Amino acid sequence: MKLFAVLAMAAVSLTAGAAGAQTAIQAGLWETNDKTTMEGVQPMPATSRKVCLKANEAQLERLLFPSPEEMAQHGCKYEGGLKQPGVLQSSLSCPPNNEVAGVDAKAEITFSPTSYQGLGQVIARDKSGTTLKGSSTLSGKRVGDC
Repeated sequence: MKLFAVLAMAAVSLTAGAAGAQTAIQAGLWETNDKTTMEGVQPMPATSRKVCLKANEAQLERLLFPSPEEMAQHGCKYEGGLKQPGVLQSSLSCPPNNEVAGVDAKAEITFSPTSYQGLGQVIARDKSGTTLKGSSTLSGKRVGDC
């Protein structure tokens, strides 16, 4: 069950979609943070990473999601768009396979050119039908040039 939770957490932080010009942010070095909790599972540590975005990659989706190629490889379906200026809403559905739990996730992210924060809800499921519900707190900020 612990492995299932770790895979679900990875799926939440690695959900993907096509990058869109509507969510332009500043290029540079970004620090991202996420804290995921899953019902009935020991608390998981928050994760932090630094990402260098070049000018042609400077979109919020690039910080939150893997590439569209990775999405296609896992059979994931993504929908996302602006709810209003500065607010991205997204949903993702990935089927389970033998190595990774499936996930249905929704997030709402408020962003500016130099920072973002938001909340996500997730339901993870394995091939046997076991499900876990959870939530994530997501944030990031531009910390300089790279």
